[in-house]
Amino acid sequence: MTKPRRHIAGQVVHLSRRCFQRKFFLRPDSFINRVLFFETARASKRHGQVIHASMAMSNHIHQISTDTTGERSAYMRDAMREISRARNQNLKRRDSMWDGRPFGDTVLLDRDAIERGLLYVWLNPVRAGLVRRAKDWPGFKILPRHWGKTLQIRKPDSYYGRNSPEYVEITPLPPPGYGDMSLEEVRDHFEELLREAEEELRKKRGNKKVRGSVRVCRTNPFSCPKTPSRMGTLSPRFATKDGELLSRAKALYMRFQSAYQRQRLKWLNDKPATFPCGTVQLKRCAPIKCKPPDDDEPGLFELKRSWG
Repeated sequence: MTKPRRHIAGQVVHLSRRCFQRKFFLRPDSFINRVLFFETARASKRHGQVIHASMAMSNHIHQISTDTTGERSAYMRDAMREISRARNQNLKRRDSMWDGRPFGDTVLLDRDAIERGLLYVWLNPVRAGLVRRAKDWPGFKILPRHWGKTLQIRKPDSYYGRNSPEYVEITPLPPPGYGDMSLEEVRDHFEELLREAEEELRKKRGNKKVRGSVRVCRTNPFSCPKTPSRMGTLSPRFATKDGELLSRAKALYMRFQSAYQRQRLKWLNDKPATFPCGTVQLKRCAPIKCKPPDDDEPGLFELKRSWG
């Protein structure tokens, strides 16, 4: 049995998913860009995910969001399933578009981890030498400039039937932890951080040219990188540079694992059971009781009310 995930409402998370055999199935074009936008908006609204950043590379996707409901597994299930189905029909292929590993799910425990995570997501195409600026990436993306703006997208012309909504909306917001700033101030703060990071990467690149958006869009979606893939790499469960905070989060997760197994055995034997806070799948499938989070639970945030 796989280890149960621990999802708690209020966590800020870095989610990721990779394509099967590193194929470029997400290679930017008008169809997949609109599908990614449409399904991200639709599933995030359904499952209470507030999007702060996203970057869809040609063979994987990154997103940072606040999980306001503890339902990010359901969000990833619904969004990734529909993206896969739509793209498969578009490319005239079968089987899953995604690789067999679980989606990446890293809890960002403090403001510093959130800041570093956001920059990591936005800089993906710049770091890979594909474009000079994050805004130049031709694929689906959510940047600081989108925060606080309601974005509307019409459903793609193919794959979607009459029962699908004609339009969906999404309003990306700044991450929590910046309640001391106005919307404009936090947007400007991250735009400046992004510019500085892009300039640093430009200096490291020197005279080496970037691939450019035109060549990126000409990539064969059935091809894959020529570089060897790293085997056995998994996303970290938590992210922070605060050693004490990280140790506390890991200890709580270990206690969660032990408590979950004990309560599961009671439940299977028809005995009264109260599952630990953060139980996900079983809570969705059965009428079980769960404990509330502790007052000192690390990595829980509230979004500033004026942001949404």
